[in-house]
Amino acid sequence: MKEKMLDRFKFSDELKEKLVMLVVYQNRPLKELFRQYGLSNAHILANWVSANKRTLKKGAIILPPMLPKNKKDTPTLKKRIKQLEKSLMKANVMIYGLNAMIDYAEKKLKVPVRKKQGTKQ
Repeated sequence: MKEKMLDRFKFSDELKEKLVMLVVYQNRPLKELFRQYGLSNAHILANWVSANKRTLKKGAIILPPMLPKNKKDTPTLKKRIKQLEKSLMKANVMIYGLNAMIDYAEKKLKVPVRKKQGTKQ
């Protein structure tokens, strides 16, 4: 009985991602989307959005997907390329910083962080 009740709260990751993108990048209202997609209440969607925003604050670089109508427009594609190049540069800076922190921890604090090659599991 409880399993049947809980099944109505299970949603695919694709649906969650789609709804979060609609809220975050297209500013669609929560109330409209939860009714349209048959969610039991808007709080579920609000939780998904807040979890996504926490991920973004941690440094994940996420660009909204392009709309199909914009994929054939040359100026829009050029703008998208610039956005992607900027995101790649930010990601590379973040990777460099994280590697520097790991190197510092391994050398100064003598904390093994990276897995050594060839070790048995």
